[in-house]
Amino acid sequence: MATLARFCELVVPGSATVDPVSYVERALAGMSPVEEDRVHAALGLVVRYLDAPERIADTEGFQLLRALAIEAFYGDYAPPGHEGPTGHAVIGYAPPGTRWLRKDWTFLDQPRQDGRGQRPESAFPGAGRESAEVVVVGSGAGGGVIAAELARRGHDVLLIEAGGYHPAEDRVRFELAARHQLWWPHRATVPRTDDDEPVALLAGRCVGGTTVINTKVAMRAADFDVERFATETGSTLTMDDLLPWYARVEERLGVRVRADWTPSVHRVEAGFAAVGAALEPVRSYTDYTCTRCGACTTGCPTNAGRDALNTFLAPVLARDELRLSTHRTVTEVLLDGVKVAGVRYRSPDGTTGTVSTRVVVLAAGSLGTPQILLRSGGYLALDTPSTRLVGTTLGLHPARLVYGLFDEPVDCHLVYPITAHCLAHQRDFVVEGTTIQEPVSFATSMVDVRGRPLWGADLAAVVRGYRRWAGLLAMANDENTGTVELDPAGRAVFTKGFSAAERRRLDDALAFTTEVLTAAGARRVVWSGLSTSHVQGSARMGADPNRSVVDDRGRAHGVDGLYVGDGSVVPASLSVNPSLTIMALAAMIADNLAGELA
Repeated sequence: MATLARFCELVVPGSATVDPVSYVERALAGMSPVEEDRVHAALGLVVRYLDAPERIADTEGFQLLRALAIEAFYGDYAPPGHEGPTGHAVIGYAPPGTRWLRKDWTFLDQPRQDGRGQRPESAFPGAGRESAEVVVVGSGAGGGVIAAELARRGHDVLLIEAGGYHPAEDRVRFELAARHQLWWPHRATVPRTDDDEPVALLAGRCVGGTTVINTKVAMRAADFDVERFATETGSTLTMDDLLPWYARVEERLGVRVRADWTPSVHRVEAGFAAVGAALEPVRSYTDYTCTRCGACTTGCPTNAGRDALNTFLAPVLARDELRLSTHRTVTEVLLDGVKVAGVRYRSPDGTTGTVSTRVVVLAAGSLGTPQILLRSGGYLALDTPSTRLVGTTLGLHPARLVYGLFDEPVDCHLVYPITAHCLAHQRDFVVEGTTIQEPVSFATSMVDVRGRPLWGADLAAVVRGYRRWAGLLAMANDENTGTVELDPAGRAVFTKGFSAAERRRLDDALAFTTEVLTAAGARRVVWSGLSTSHVQGSARMGADPNRSVVDDRGRAHGVDGLYVGDGSVVPASLSVNPSLTIMALAAMIADNLAGELA
């Protein structure tokens, strides 16, 4: 414990004032045995290098303990009896939604998936019945749309979700609690070479999926994006095919133009103009009651931000037309020959069960859906070109947050996070802004010029200027070269090796945003490591079974009753936020499936 206390203060100066050791002790109580072992192993490493931490700064153990120290201080932890300022006070973080909030830290004492304090599945009529006409796995942009549409049309649908049910009244702007309740635990790609960077993989784990914690940007795919579909998988889908489905979901979501820019956007607009580029308003699925409070990534507390839960699922749940089972993780699709027979799931306590059905729609996300297929022995036993493609074509659309430090506060934590974008270089990268991550995420993601995690006095200096940083999100196009695999123990492994063209796009995006922020008057520019919430393409759709996993209606090649209906089906990684396209494809798949079930 003494070693841990010394390490925390060394890596996150000032953290000693809030007793980070007590935070880590509480966090350990909610960890799995595997997670706890990793913390103990990290402590063993730190003991040996406490006087030279720079030698281990790129190790998993250093980064794990660094993350815990950051959570304790910049997550605003206050141990019992604490007096004096906490991390948020030090950096001036006090948005209106947190000024009255009494933070409840009991979530630290609970395992992530135990469901305590959440609506029990028994509250949803018929959730426990272990058969259904249709089972939909995952409730995000794809599964939420499909389950709601089929239920609305009178079909017996069981929607199975790995996370919990957290409507708007459960949400507060409390970053660490939101991470625990709404987000998947930290995941990242494994670099294939020393020249590759890891990419943090961000996703929601709750009813509504990533739509609950994203920034609601609503962009249609570019024409050149859709033209790649045929090249990649033989898909016959065209923009004309997609347009009516875009229009349908946009109407349901209330998509609108966000021209209500805050001063920080106007500040960086001058930088874009100085380099000869235009900054334009985005379209988003937020209604006119949005207060621009900046709470999108912790879940909108007012329902002004539209998502799969409040837009598609809430009406059918309120009318008892849909059965919803939460805190169940589907692990396998069961087949009888080449026909679907059901699914197997795992509950938080480790017990397993099955649900009988003749139709399964996998919509567990582009990271989850391929895992289910790769764990489905009957499916893999088919050993076809389609089954062998699962997980081999993951698209990431990797992004980097680039921040400029201004002389006066710009308060990018008090804005709708994305109100503007620059499409001048869309075939290579897109830039959005202005934005800033919540304090823990901001501090954790910061890297130095060599790409190593920022720590010590350098980290403290950056985070101390929190209110003066204006952020731009630079997203680079990629070539579907990521993978989802299982290791010998059956655990998921995500890999990514960057091509020369992909590296050039990332470098160009960083150089462009740096130039923009400098031209806007920034005194200093820093940036984050790579991350993404735009994963797609791990079980692609197409007309050619040799190049795709499902057909253009989402039906698995060679299996009766198996469908995929999430971002996994996107044939080629898009140049824009894919959420609207995923919902449009899901609406199309649901309509086709309803016709087949009739």
